[in-house]
Amino acid sequence: MKGPLLSRLQRSKLRLVPVALAVVATIACVTAGTVPASAASHSGSGAGGPAPAISDPIAVIGALAPDLLAQTRQPATAEQTASVEAQTGHPGLRIDVPADPSAPIALTPAETEGAGLPVSIGIVGASGQAVVAQGITSYAQGDQGRASSFVQPLANGVRLLTALGSPDAGESFSYDVGLPEGFTATPVADGLTLLATAEGRYIGTLGAAWATDASGTPLETSYEWSGSTLTQHVVLSADTAYPVLLDPTWYYDYDFSAKLPGYHARYPKAHDWDVDSLLHRCFNCSFPISGASRAYPVDGAVMNLNASPFSLVKVPAPVRVQTVSGGAMQFVATYGHFDGGGSTITFSWYNDAGGYLHLFVHAMVMVDRGPVINAANAQAAGVAWLTFWQRVADTAGGGSGGV
Repeated sequence: MKGPLLSRLQRSKLRLVPVALAVVATIACVTAGTVPASAASHSGSGAGGPAPAISDPIAVIGALAPDLLAQTRQPATAEQTASVEAQTGHPGLRIDVPADPSAPIALTPAETEGAGLPVSIGIVGASGQAVVAQGITSYAQGDQGRASSFVQPLANGVRLLTALGSPDAGESFSYDVGLPEGFTATPVADGLTLLATAEGRYIGTLGAAWATDASGTPLETSYEWSGSTLTQHVVLSADTAYPVLLDPTWYYDYDFSAKLPGYHARYPKAHDWDVDSLLHRCFNCSFPISGASRAYPVDGAVMNLNASPFSLVKVPAPVRVQTVSGGAMQFVATYGHFDGGGSTITFSWYNDAGGYLHLFVHAMVMVDRGPVINAANAQAAGVAWLTFWQRVADTAGGGSGGV
């Protein structure tokens, strides 16, 4: 496995350009996303209270990472699925969690512009019968009752949590991911990893690894790929307080390039530094949301974006610029934003191994508006971000991008 070639840019250059959570729908936001587990506040239970039962996902998550519970998305009912399909032409994101732990979880993304591909994820070592509590499915992990696996459906993916009850539970936990031979894994903004086929077609996104113990102490953790098997390692010590909670999260985001069927651009292989130059000359000439500044936004700047496509309709989307890990620029929704304060979105420009220019979009939206509106806005967001990529790829790179 090898990742696409990524050029290095200074912080002032645009490799990762995050922007406000605004799209071309007046009814709501881009695809509702989730707060990355690594960004949640982990308030531990180790200060005097009894340890929660390791098999109880609500108790364990509630004690160690309570902010995550609100991110659970209940499966759409048959009526909701029919309504989504009637309004958008597709059933929306589908997450099939099996009762039999030996069977894989099946994920099918919503059909939007720039969407990912269906994938299966098997939890290695999961056993027993599935138990569902408040939308979260739990399995035993191994046969000693020292660990449990939790499957939490999200608005744009799934979180796969492992709870450890003692040091004997182990330090490595694996997942068999149904990825094609030759897939690539490319690090992008804020610890995310973009997964694609050998031909450069976007599959899905792996969230940053995280782990915490019952005292609220973050633990050292990392991912390792062996073929298409993903293993998360966590470092435990004599000071570790149990239970411990860790996870990978699978997201469905957006990725655009001229390699996709039906996608064309004047400069399909423009360099990411060409994008930087273009957007620094005029940011709102390419960015498709009303209210964006002409000048390239800098850290601390606030832009009062309007998420409505209609000039006489105002859908407030104020955002503040900040820098996140990896030097990525991020726009954070402020008070009064229709998506909820703290919502973010990141746009990442990169060239793959074949030189094609990609736009990768990852959103984190705090407000969930239900499966029907979420699916409609996922479709609207795909169109908006396709427009952003198209404008840039048709303009950037004058003589250097080539065809």
